[in-house]
Amino acid sequence: MKRLTHPFGRLLPIAAFGWVALAMAGPGTAEPRHLGVASCASTTCHGSAKARTATPVAQNEYVNWQHFDPHAGAYAALDGPRGRQIARRLEIDEATSARECLACHSEAPQARTRGPLFQADDGVGCESCHGASEHWIASHYDTPRVKHTDNLSAGMRAQNDPAVRAQVCLDCHVGAADRLANHRMMAAGHPRLVFELDTYTEIWRTSGGREHYPQDAAYRERKTVAPPADVWLVGLIAQTRRQLLLLTPEGARGNALLPEFTLFNCYSCHRGMGLARWAERRPTPSGGVGELHFDDAALRLIAASVAVRASADAVVLLRQVHELQLAPGRDWEAVRAAAKALDATLERIAGAPPVLSTAEARRLAERLAAAAGRGEYPDYAGAEQVAMGIVVLLAHSGQTTQSPAIEELFASLASDDRFNLQRFRTLARRLGK
Repeated sequence: MKRLTHPFGRLLPIAAFGWVALAMAGPGTAEPRHLGVASCASTTCHGSAKARTATPVAQNEYVNWQHFDPHAGAYAALDGPRGRQIARRLEIDEATSARECLACHSEAPQARTRGPLFQADDGVGCESCHGASEHWIASHYDTPRVKHTDNLSAGMRAQNDPAVRAQVCLDCHVGAADRLANHRMMAAGHPRLVFELDTYTEIWRTSGGREHYPQDAAYRERKTVAPPADVWLVGLIAQTRRQLLLLTPEGARGNALLPEFTLFNCYSCHRGMGLARWAERRPTPSGGVGELHFDDAALRLIAASVAVRASADAVVLLRQVHELQLAPGRDWEAVRAAAKALDATLERIAGAPPVLSTAEARRLAERLAAAAGRGEYPDYAGAEQVAMGIVVLLAHSGQTTQSPAIEELFASLASDDRFNLQRFRTLARRLGK
């Protein structure tokens, strides 16, 4: 497929828009400015009412973001009924001006790096993901003269690289030293965080039934597209390493509570107290009932993936997970030491992660479904992760992910209050056959 240059050539931004002037004006700074979503919203840039076919980019990305992408409403949620209720419980005057809320519900760059069109109430906009645009906005459209690598050199983020994308997403979907939906926020009513890189990328990319970008031949010609299972495993490792970092004083600086309880499995403490319910939701394999458990579902999925090629690494990983689960019963220094040891193993695995063939992905999906059917993912958080993993692996293997069996599996996860482990196990067993 032949790629076309922008239909208006280089004259377009100079003749029609002020955003080039905004990008070039002002004192020079080593830290590029965030120009705001308005700088991307022209109908001849990314604000077209419908997708265009004459260019390799649809150019309706801003419209899709504004109308269909949940990120666009992130700031508005702070002033909604739930946002105001959480703010009252946290004794915050206005969530819309609180740093700890804006850190994830808006782009929130430093004031010195905000361009004239930047608005905090835009929510999580273009530059939240693609990076501050001051140094690449004036030229990134000019393909093929300006290549994707040129844009990256100018500060655009390589979001097609799963490792890069994971770090961007994890800052809010798991947390970072300067932003974390902590246990106090959860107690005030903030939703529990859950994440899986490949699943959430696809949910975002196709939100509202509108593609943020099509993964067509033109896209694949410009950028590398990683297979689903590769994205899944990279995301699991990055997610877990971030959680482990936040367990340590180095990674959790500024947080009063160490370790931060939100990094642990909510269901190791919060559960129905009837005897039948208690028996149904037994604890993870490490530790005993009533003890604090690190949220290890992602770790066990990593171990299962590694076992496809290197069973010895899987054994080491599971042993270290067991040590981490026992550590809170000793002291917080033991937690720190166990987290560091486990992170070192994950760092080594991340350096050469297993690249699964379609046949291996299919077998692993069947093994995970069988394991879930045996009750090895015994709580809601674990069930979520293994269900997403099974579907990603089926997609990687070329199997359909649109089936009544998969729909039933995810319907069983619609609410943690109504989650029934026995039903989930039965549905998982069917997928494993």
